[in-house]
Amino acid sequence: MRKTRDDLTISEALRDPLIAMVLRADGVKLEDFKQLLETAAGKREPRPTPVGKMIGALASRANLPAMPCFG
Repeated sequence: MRKTRDDLTISEALRDPLIAMVLRADGVKLEDFKQLLETAAGKREPRPTPVGKMIGALASRANLPAMPCFG
């Protein structure tokens, strides 16, 4: 099976032994690091999915907004 992503999830990063060693060496508490990751994740723009990319490409060609509006 082929891995489709290169980034660690937050829970994977919190369990990673190398990251744990660096946090200890730097005097950073695991809970503080967890809060940092969760805050950063909440502020980050979502990655476009392949379908999202396709919708965006079609919308730009048709001069429409990239996100469909329902309602």
